[in-house]
Amino acid sequence: MKPGRTTSIALCIALASGPATAAETGDYKFFGDARIAFAASERETRESETLSREEDLRLRLRLGAETRLSEEWKARARLAGRYSTDQDRTRFWLKAWAPTRTGLEFGDATIDELYLDYAPVDGNWSLRAGRFQGKFALKGVASKSLDRYNSPNTDINWTDGLHLTYGTRAAWRSHLVLQSNASSGSGQVARAPLTFDDDSSHIIMFAALEAAEPLGPLTQRLFAVTWMPATLATDGLDAPARDDYFAFTAKLFAELPVGPMRGGVGAESGYAPETPAAALYNPADTGDADGLAWQFSVNLWDFAPGHDIAFVHGKAYAGWLLSPDFRNNDRLMEVRYEWRISSKWTMTARLRQRQEIKVPADTPQLRVDDDFYLRFTVRF
Repeated sequence: MKPGRTTSIALCIALASGPATAAETGDYKFFGDARIAFAASERETRESETLSREEDLRLRLRLGAETRLSEEWKARARLAGRYSTDQDRTRFWLKAWAPTRTGLEFGDATIDELYLDYAPVDGNWSLRAGRFQGKFALKGVASKSLDRYNSPNTDINWTDGLHLTYGTRAAWRSHLVLQSNASSGSGQVARAPLTFDDDSSHIIMFAALEAAEPLGPLTQRLFAVTWMPATLATDGLDAPARDDYFAFTAKLFAELPVGPMRGGVGAESGYAPETPAAALYNPADTGDADGLAWQFSVNLWDFAPGHDIAFVHGKAYAGWLLSPDFRNNDRLMEVRYEWRISSKWTMTARLRQRQEIKVPADTPQLRVDDDFYLRFTVRF
């Protein structure tokens, strides 16, 4: 480890190890969380050679405060930073877009929440405005999403805009998110060749219908659509054509007792009808890239008290461009173990393999990425 980077990690760990309970001063509540992880990865390239083996120590630290302005209004703000022993520099990033397509780089810090919430006392709806986090993930020990999920693992990204929720006291809830983007990019995950250089692409929409009550063993039913006007560079980022990008998803999760334990099976499917040209990924292909994506998980909670485990398998074909958890043109297999040490501390271990789905015909083999992490999360 490099001395300067190790010192910054140690300082953040010391801050994260402070008071373990949320403090309240008058109408203000202070809160935070820290994730400390050892990560290792290895890549086998298309030419059958090992390109790189990497190991680093990572930290994500988030510190925030919220206050209730009245019975109907709430305000919240949070600082977030992610750090690594392999980072090149440290900076504070405060722009409307993230510096990469998946969020902040290591060494970056930002304001990842700054919003107002309004919920009428006798109403059946709520409205959030500003910068906030959104999570519409498939339930499970290894919770993942094909579309909208801000800041999984040690990542940091965000949504700028409005989030209207209707049916807060009903059996079904509906969500409408209007997200603002800049010409330079978005705070949300948007994989190439999605781009925001057209003026029409600066507002995108996400709508979802979510069951608020279980139906027999089904504890999650969620259906969503994403509409991103003039964001799809169908023939590549250097070509002038821009089309609308649509994505449809459905999530189902069922839970059943398994003796003294609790088991769960979940599935999510996604479809994008308009996709980039297949030739962007394989010059020999014609037509459009496949716009399908899916994931399937098997979960077991409390196989020993406080210990959970899950297996996830999924694919996102080349035309699926929204997921923070699944790269397009990749298949994924993952085993996740979690130990809930206490109400504030959790240990998580992950073993994952990602493999390309399609490559040019003259390529010797598919690219394969194997990675592992051991992570501790503390909330305070």
